[in-house]
Amino acid sequence: MGAMGLLLRLIVLLSIAAGACLPAWALDLQRRRMMTAAEQKPWRGVGRLDVKNQFSEGMCTGTLIAEDLVLTAAHCVTSELTGLIIPPDGVEFIAGERLGVSAGKSKAARIAVHPSYDAGRSGVGLSIRYDMALVRLEKPIPKARAPYFAIAPTPDLDAALTLISYRRDRTSGLTRQDGCTITTVVDAVMTLGCDVTFGASGSSFFQIIDGEPHVVAVLSAMEGGAAKPVAYAVTVESAMAEVLAELD
Repeated sequence: MGAMGLLLRLIVLLSIAAGACLPAWALDLQRRRMMTAAEQKPWRGVGRLDVKNQFSEGMCTGTLIAEDLVLTAAHCVTSELTGLIIPPDGVEFIAGERLGVSAGKSKAARIAVHPSYDAGRSGVGLSIRYDMALVRLEKPIPKARAPYFAIAPTPDLDAALTLISYRRDRTSGLTRQDGCTITTVVDAVMTLGCDVTFGASGSSFFQIIDGEPHVVAVLSAMEGGAAKPVAYAVTVESAMAEVLAELD
């Protein structure tokens, strides 16, 4: 099956508003374990995004790319029922939380999603290529407490990326998964061999460049199972400029 054929296969979107839930897959503790306090320290700019509205409540993951700017997935901050952006006072970012202690937290002041994002779209290419959002925080979180991350261009195929996330089955600390290998990049949609679960939606995939982690993609969806998991992400360089324009 070609790359486009793979992209058009039926997937399950990671939606905070969805009532359905997939079983947690068996964990490889070397690749998908909650980090210790020391291991988590450099990643405190990754946080849990708690979202509530009149219809539902849930969580995703977000990443600081400035002291007051969080990168996440558009479906994390829009209502599945109405397609509208969640009111900012229903969204809170908690940076680097581990066992009840965080590096800082703030409510959203403004939320912007890609102008072409449509929660009602079907098909991987149509939904994921625009599944990116930015959250402007009411209170900046100082870099000394929660370092933010630079953005890098889309890496070459077969590059091994790192996923840092909160998960619905592990909300009290960050989980790190290394070795997420890119298999295709088609029309701004990246597919990776990476086992993810609910709550991780909106997480960033990082590439280590000159010893520093850089954000290259945002997790949107998944399919498959433990034997052959597939993660789908939108490349940051393909969507960032248009989302930033919506934020201004």
